[in-house]
Amino acid sequence: MNLYLFYGDNKTIINDKIKKMIEKYNIEENNVIEYNLENNLETIIEEASMNSLFGDNKLIIIKTSFKEDIDVNKLEEYIKNYNEHTYLIFVSDGKPDTRKKLYKLLSKYGNLEEIKSTDDYIKNYIKEYIKDYKIDINYFLSKVSDNLDNIINELDKLMLYKLEDKNITNKDIDDLVIYNVEEDIFSLTDSVIKKDNERTLKLYNEFINKSYEPIYIIGLLGNQFTLLFQVKKLYNMGKTNNDIATILGVHPYRVKLAIQNNYYYTEEDLIKYIYKLGDLDKNIKLGNIDKFLGLELFLINKDI
Repeated sequence: MNLYLFYGDNKTIINDKIKKMIEKYNIEENNVIEYNLENNLETIIEEASMNSLFGDNKLIIIKTSFKEDIDVNKLEEYIKNYNEHTYLIFVSDGKPDTRKKLYKLLSKYGNLEEIKSTDDYIKNYIKEYIKDYKIDINYFLSKVSDNLDNIINELDKLMLYKLEDKNITNKDIDDLVIYNVEEDIFSLTDSVIKKDNERTLKLYNEFINKSYEPIYIIGLLGNQFTLLFQVKKLYNMGKTNNDIATILGVHPYRVKLAIQNNYYYTEEDLIKYIYKLGDLDKNIKLGNIDKFLGLELFLINKDI
């Protein structure tokens, strides 16, 4: 059956998995198509049913939050009579809601795989990526966020710097690697919104282990939730990514990250989080609640 669901919290690893499928099934670039599921089900089914003009096989990537209002029966009708030259890959950030009809349909007919960014996966990825370079992987990982895109960027920088002797020392890492706190704060806010408590606490503990104070983390979270609210507001007004970046005075990459997940939350959700963070900051400073306990309760969506 040419039906898949990939889900997990690391887009880079999911994209790597899809890339390997494209190579495995010899799919031409022109035959790789991407849709958001919302409002596009009929178009997706029509596209999947048609044979490609550019080659034998076609791959359709479908982004879903499992919150879309779709006709599951219509999708099942296609699946029962699917085009053997078309591969459908549903992609979801985080863990899907197993109660949803769409999830049950994909479970019944498809191949489901959770894509995890485990420590072993990241270490093996680094070993393959650096090839004949030497590096203390554990020391390197202690200096970077666990975002794979950031890891690759920092490795590229180090490999270029040590192009001649290919021996990356701990001093090289100290001198060149930049800890990307913005990436981790985005990941933390994302996991809070999705109520992924396991991932949330893992990221929170990484901040604490790097000696970040709870009050500082609260400030970073407040800024991030405010940015998400502003981006969503402007995006719903029809502004482009570049328009939003210019209006808010932020890097276009931050806008892109915010828009990628903006269907997971409403403006009301974001305002609620912003007010809660404000109250938490005030109560900590007044001595009404312990700073560590207060932040942990907020992160796992518990009332303070």
